[in-house]
Amino acid sequence: MNELPIYPYVRPKEMDGVRRNPYPVAIVGAGLTGLTLALDLVRRGIPVVVLDDDNTVGVRGLASRGMVWAQRTLDIFERLGVASKVVEKGVRWNVGRVLCRDLAVASFTLQDQPDMRHNGFVNLQQYYLEAFLVDALMREPLADLRWLNRVAGIESHANGPATLHVETPDGAYHCRAQWVAACDGANSAVRNLLDLSPRVYDRTEDRWIIIDVVLRHATWPEERWTWLDARSNHGRAVWRHKMADDTWRLDFQLRPDEDPIEAATETAMRQRVWDLLGEPVEFDIAWHGVWGYRHECLDSLRHGRVLFAGDSAHLVAPFGARGGNGGIQDADNLGWKLALLLQGRAGESLLDTYSVERKQAAMENIRQARRSSRFVYPGAAQSAALWREAIIALAPHHDLAARMINTGRLCMAAIYPESLLARGAHAHVGRALPNLVLRQTDGLTLHELLGPWFTVLVFGDTLPSDVQAQERSGALVNWVAVGPLCDERGRAALAHRLGLTMNGEAWLLRPDQHLMAAGTPGPSAAQAWIAAALGESGGACPESFPEADGLLPAIGGAAHAAIPATT
Repeated sequence: MNELPIYPYVRPKEMDGVRRNPYPVAIVGAGLTGLTLALDLVRRGIPVVVLDDDNTVGVRGLASRGMVWAQRTLDIFERLGVASKVVEKGVRWNVGRVLCRDLAVASFTLQDQPDMRHNGFVNLQQYYLEAFLVDALMREPLADLRWLNRVAGIESHANGPATLHVETPDGAYHCRAQWVAACDGANSAVRNLLDLSPRVYDRTEDRWIIIDVVLRHATWPEERWTWLDARSNHGRAVWRHKMADDTWRLDFQLRPDEDPIEAATETAMRQRVWDLLGEPVEFDIAWHGVWGYRHECLDSLRHGRVLFAGDSAHLVAPFGARGGNGGIQDADNLGWKLALLLQGRAGESLLDTYSVERKQAAMENIRQARRSSRFVYPGAAQSAALWREAIIALAPHHDLAARMINTGRLCMAAIYPESLLARGAHAHVGRALPNLVLRQTDGLTLHELLGPWFTVLVFGDTLPSDVQAQERSGALVNWVAVGPLCDERGRAALAHRLGLTMNGEAWLLRPDQHLMAAGTPGPSAAQAWIAAALGESGGACPESFPEADGLLPAIGGAAHAAIPATT
């Protein structure tokens, strides 16, 4: 991408006296989280208005920002129809190397995962992902993207629509919405307007400089290299990754006494790169920026009719690429819950589960990022420094020590806590369902069997007779017999990855592909579980999956059939 796209400003109709009913959802911020949430909602039949104070993607100047996208993100984007573009444009490396004081201490080769739809992760500049999402949204009639619309005020009410005061190049207007999703980043205007302050768990003076470079003639092996205590960088850390367009991300940790303004001059940046490589390689600087980090999170991600997602809700150090990937998982968790609420199928208590689940995920990301940051540079923590030195000394000779080198554990799918949406002692409850390839002939995957709402996967060759007799109309539950859809390699993958055989076990999946409950076939349990989780029942949720009475209308007949996104 030689330059960022510029999207046109369109004068809002409200400014010409057109009165509108409140939008179901107003999303503030057209970044990665906001765009993902918008696409999820419109695909579920919910109209949205997206308000952004800029008219492009990413940050002006081709700032790449996030650039490592985890397998769970690719699975979410697969559902939204943009994963193929990300994979096609992105870069994936297989070999990683770690050096300490310029001596090799560990290396690893990532294993191919032929039984998974997406193999590991992809490196790609964040502005590409955002542009793909904008392109998809511009084809959706239920999406209203408003560029150069800055939210300057908000009136939020517990029992009625919120009113946003919006400023544009033509003046100001008011936009009303039943629900507001604040996805407007670390310096969230909505958060500030509501006078909300996140809890800061730690703040560091550690600073880094990103230098994204494009090589002119030389080539580097397509591997991830990490230097700990690099002599060329004054004993500080360095990372090297490849991205799209033959661009390499270099992250240099700055000295505590280093002037970041001086470090960001072209002369200083070029010398820093040459010092690392030991030779005057010719390159162009595509982008650069100095960054620091802190760990913080709102006490609650829901405040009345305003919900916070992405960096507006929580901040985490970039070790392990937990910021952007975490924001996408926020959107994945929130979208279906808002949709069911707005369609009258759920109570507001369902939105409280969004706050509980995603705050726990944010705190886990903070915990993991802290571990990585302490390993990369323990500073004055003597015990951490001694532990680190012992691991580094042993790593060249012992695989166990090499695996303990922690320069950033890649973001994984969240495991949600026990609740009405994740109940039972089954080992996979609360976890995201891996997107396994079930059939080699056409590449059918496990996620393709899931309906837009809840799905019961029966790992057997037939559905229970009481499921087959149900009417399909208005169903929230999609029933699928998995056995007839698998070849031998698919069955082997299910056994290896999930410990499943075709013995008739049934798994109840949430709309975000996380496992809600598991057990023996019991179609009556689906109604009790779902009704309790959606706030439709004042009764207690059953203690085990196969023992409840009653049933929501379910799909009958065929082993697999999709249901419409809206009913």
